[in-house]
Amino acid sequence: MLFYEGIPERIVIPMKQKLHISIILIISLLASTVLAQNPIYTVPTYGKAMVEQGGFKDIGGSPYATDILKLGSLNIIQGSSGRYIPTRNITYQEAAAYLIKLLALDNEAIQQAARISAQGITPRYNADTWAIGFLEEAIAQGIITEAEIRQMNTLTQAQREAIEKQVNEEAKQRWMPIKERQDLIEKRQQAAIEQNRNMRRTISRQDFALWIYRALKMEPVPSNEIYHIYNFADYAQIRPDRQNPVEALMQHGILQGASTNRYGAEAGVNRGEVAKAMMAIINRYPELTGIEIGIARLGSIERNYQIEPLRGGNNHILNMEDFDGQEFQINIQDNQSLPVIVGSKVYNHDFLRQGDTVEYAKRNGQILYLSLEDYGFAQGTLSYYDEGIIRIQDQQNNMIELAINRDTIITALGKPARASSLIIGQNVKALYKGKNLSRLDIQENVDYYQGTEYVDGIIKFIDKENRIIKFEDYDGNIRTYGLDQRVVVTINEYYENIDNLQASQDATFEISGGLVKAIKAFTMPGEPVSKEYLAMLRVRDVEGDTIKVTPLDNRQDLKTFKTDNYTSITYLGYPIKLYNIKTGDLVKIRTNENNLDTAENIQLVTKRHRVERVYKARILNTLPTQSRLALSQVQTYRYPDWEELDDEKIFPVKRDAEIYKDGRRLTLSDLDKQKNVEAYIVTVNDFGEEAIAKITLKSVSEDSVFSGTFSTQWTENSIKLDDGQKLAFDEGTIIIKDRRLLDTTDLTYNDEAFIIKNRLPGGSNYAALVSMENGNGFDYRNVVRGYIHDMGEDNFSLESFANLINNYWDYYHDDEAYFYLSKDTKILDNVVEGDYITRDTFLESRLWERNRDGNPINRMDRNKYTIHDPALYEGNKGPHYQKCRYKSHHMLAYAVINEDGEATAINIYKRDPNLGREEVDLKENLITGEVLSYNDVFTQLTLTDVKEFSKFYDQWRPITSRTVINTQKALIIKNEQVVTLSHLSPGDKIYAITDQNNGILIFVE
Repeated sequence: MLFYEGIPERIVIPMKQKLHISIILIISLLASTVLAQNPIYTVPTYGKAMVEQGGFKDIGGSPYATDILKLGSLNIIQGSSGRYIPTRNITYQEAAAYLIKLLALDNEAIQQAARISAQGITPRYNADTWAIGFLEEAIAQGIITEAEIRQMNTLTQAQREAIEKQVNEEAKQRWMPIKERQDLIEKRQQAAIEQNRNMRRTISRQDFALWIYRALKMEPVPSNEIYHIYNFADYAQIRPDRQNPVEALMQHGILQGASTNRYGAEAGVNRGEVAKAMMAIINRYPELTGIEIGIARLGSIERNYQIEPLRGGNNHILNMEDFDGQEFQINIQDNQSLPVIVGSKVYNHDFLRQGDTVEYAKRNGQILYLSLEDYGFAQGTLSYYDEGIIRIQDQQNNMIELAINRDTIITALGKPARASSLIIGQNVKALYKGKNLSRLDIQENVDYYQGTEYVDGIIKFIDKENRIIKFEDYDGNIRTYGLDQRVVVTINEYYENIDNLQASQDATFEISGGLVKAIKAFTMPGEPVSKEYLAMLRVRDVEGDTIKVTPLDNRQDLKTFKTDNYTSITYLGYPIKLYNIKTGDLVKIRTNENNLDTAENIQLVTKRHRVERVYKARILNTLPTQSRLALSQVQTYRYPDWEELDDEKIFPVKRDAEIYKDGRRLTLSDLDKQKNVEAYIVTVNDFGEEAIAKITLKSVSEDSVFSGTFSTQWTENSIKLDDGQKLAFDEGTIIIKDRRLLDTTDLTYNDEAFIIKNRLPGGSNYAALVSMENGNGFDYRNVVRGYIHDMGEDNFSLESFANLINNYWDYYHDDEAYFYLSKDTKILDNVVEGDYITRDTFLESRLWERNRDGNPINRMDRNKYTIHDPALYEGNKGPHYQKCRYKSHHMLAYAVINEDGEATAINIYKRDPNLGREEVDLKENLITGEVLSYNDVFTQLTLTDVKEFSKFYDQWRPITSRTVINTQKALIIKNEQVVTLSHLSPGDKIYAITDQNNGILIFVE
């Protein structure tokens, strides 16, 4: 309304404008209401006393100090005379008090105590007066059951009999009348009952776990998901009715074991550890405790002197903002203090500074404490993400590196998201503690998919440096994804480098986990396209300087390529040797333009899994949510039979692990129905952890057979052995060669195998495990003895060599074998230096001084490992083993060879005259035993339970209960590494090659 001099004039506003004005007014009112309604919290009156006390005097060195102070601030625990005694074990009555206070049932406990006192009731247990109300409320809440109270006041028959037996034994030592004996029995039985009733005694770890489980009303853990307790050596001491509560608390991160490998079921729990458990409960169960834990940043501090309903007198206002952007205020009157916890000390709110990030606890409209714990907020651009590590560049260009762990919460605009949604260049906001990422919010909508998706579209932009691609799908949507580090690119079906992709090119994109794994691009007819590579190829065999391959989808179209000194062979951009490529690997090959049979470039793209161990065990329990499998009666193969290892063992299961029964593929959860069934298990090294890659469930019975030759009959999926036997195979058959896990297509190109066969219910035979071209079954230890002869830049030869197969030496007096050396090869020289030597020192033996005619100046040099220049015996001058005049000077060496043909360890043992002899009795002893002790000073290793392999009996025979091996000239190998005596432990299993009592090679099993 407008006012003029005189009578006001009425202004007429159209209806549509009225509606708009009304909406604006409503929005304004709502906005002002919302802005005015930021929550305001007060602080507890007892906070000032806690601040003045400064915490507890005796928790400075405790790892639980911060948790203890938090519980004190929550008024759940109290100390005595300013002390808490964190190392003292908690009692039954203290445990009841903690749990009742945790559940905010203090008033109910006071009423219980008043009822007991008013009615003159004598408690059915022995406890301090202050604890009676808490114990009664614990009974009312079902934390302690009536049955347990009754059991406190009685003894079991076994307990009574034990007391009677004890007294009767004493009566045999000191005569006593029958009445005295009976009185003593009754007295001790009553004392035992009093002890049962005593709530002042230490509560056991398993009982405390049971009480917490009941207090939180937790759901039982399904039997197939129980696995934590099996990691403890003493898990059998956990009572059956406590096992589920113990497991539940461990899975929820509330109460762990006494140590890494011991639970300590009957041991106590110290008060510091209890504080940690209580805080874990508060964090996980805010709805039960009424306590909400959060993280916020202090925006500003106001000192307010205005008189308002909530801001009367002199007070402090702390303006806070949490991670989600919610603002709130903390009002502190001038006669109050808000506890601020810093490590093991408590300060008041004056300690705070603007910008501090703190943990807070609130209950019933009050903030109970703030805690400074190395928290931080970060907001900026995601600049790096890989293998659980992210880097954020904030607005001041500071770089913050944080680790993602299993507790990290990832959201996108507040909605749940996954790590697979992260793409370099996104705007993000992070909350972290130390270097660990607690929460990460992506400040934009994200796309992520279950499994693998194929999308057709047009390339718009590729950022090769930051591994990002943008493309437009055929629905007109612009999509942004990260590029996998090893993205496979083809153009018109030919393999190309990513540099050859262009904007506006049509392509099909394979997307998995937020990354583009493959790009199949196309060009218009007539456009130039590089034909750099053949298609991806599967390696079928590598021999000498040739590689045999087939297309992925065709096991029979075999192609053979030769290599020469100019062939580039790489893996992930690094040069490798041809022998590093194994059967089953994937390669890309570029051929020589002038010779299509010669490889100019070979790229090893993907390696087959390298087998760690082969096991046989029974299925104990499956843990699908953890991708783990518990096994019992675990055995591994040591030729010629299975050898027991552990009663129980738990392995992680790879996500792509294959599980088969009778040729049918199963899931991990399907193994629930296969408990106690025997299975064959292959493990691989999965990022430093031994994990299961394949499982085949065993059929009716087992046998092993070695066949010198076999042929594959694909029409009926069977293997025909040289003795006429036929064994069926399927995708469940475990096939290994060169310590690589292969598939059935590789059977075509091999003709020798060690096989574990099963007899099926119908009577037919089935090949469960096949170890191709390995006479030692599934034992990958390859030992060669021979005489050092030839040498190259990275290799050497052993002449008149013998392979140790099935505990027998397979001897070739007139042959020579070449092996490679790496920089990691350990060489023990017992002949020239009497110590370890380097690879370079060893290989210097290939260098001989020559005259003008090219002939060696020296005919022989005892201090060279090759003794003479091998060129003296080239061509018609040889063979060396026949014509050498210095046979007695040649050095006998023992080498451990890996699956790549590399010597991992060499023992140059002695000079020996038997080079080239056709008939030689190899007298090395093969013994096994268990380490009893060792002596570093005298280089002696003492074994017990000693057996020696007898050629006459073709089996291991006990020889003595104890023997001593001199290790001065021996190589000791453990976990495929050369170690010293100090790395051995009593109980270690030993397989040793010895010269009488002198060790040559000692393997620690």
